[in-house]
Amino acid sequence: MQFDTTLWLWVGLAGMTAGTLPSAYRFLIESKTRDLTAVLAGVTGIASVAYLLMATGYGYASVGGTEIEIVRYIDWLLTTPLMVLYLGLLAQSGRRILGALIAVDAVVVLAGIAATATGGVTRYALFGLGVVAYIGLVWLLIVTLPRRASFDSSRVAGTFTTLRNLTVIVWTLYPVVWLLAPTGAGLLLPETEALVLTYLDIVSKVGFVAVALRGMEVLTDVGAEVSTVAD
Repeated sequence: MQFDTTLWLWVGLAGMTAGTLPSAYRFLIESKTRDLTAVLAGVTGIASVAYLLMATGYGYASVGGTEIEIVRYIDWLLTTPLMVLYLGLLAQSGRRILGALIAVDAVVVLAGIAATATGGVTRYALFGLGVVAYIGLVWLLIVTLPRRASFDSSRVAGTFTTLRNLTVIVWTLYPVVWLLAPTGAGLLLPETEALVLTYLDIVSKVGFVAVALRGMEVLTDVGAEVSTVAD
């Protein structure tokens, strides 16, 4: 079991490392979009470190007799706001809505950590809180953010929509895995949980970066305005 679980963590490390190289290279050679490529490199780069720690047996914490993959949650706490930040920068919606997106996203992850660390009814109450916060996040991404957006072109808007849809679809699967995994009903074995989470992480993060880089040629003007996002 341990071998199988560790194997999927090494697969995750390989996938995240491979996903980091293109954005890191672009960061080095293109100054006009450097702020944007730094965000993208951060998404998969942080995840690479997290998977390395988990694959080598680090990053786990015992809380009340329950072992938590604390590094995985720290990964999500750092990388999901970066993905939300990237969407906000594409939309050029202003600091206020961007701050709201990041704050709600943080509540989702922190509620997940708290739910995993507790037991009984409290666990599912905290999980429910995370679900409610996630619904709020989805509303902000699907409804509020586009309404406040000021896209430079239809191609930028298209890139945003593709990234936003990919993010919402894949992120919605994480609570389902939590319920089916040992954290919830226990219908998934630990190695199966590791496989599914690794797959979802690669699709959500590496897929996000790949789509973003593919549309990068139309984002030069956006990159120049990252440091001056207006309210």
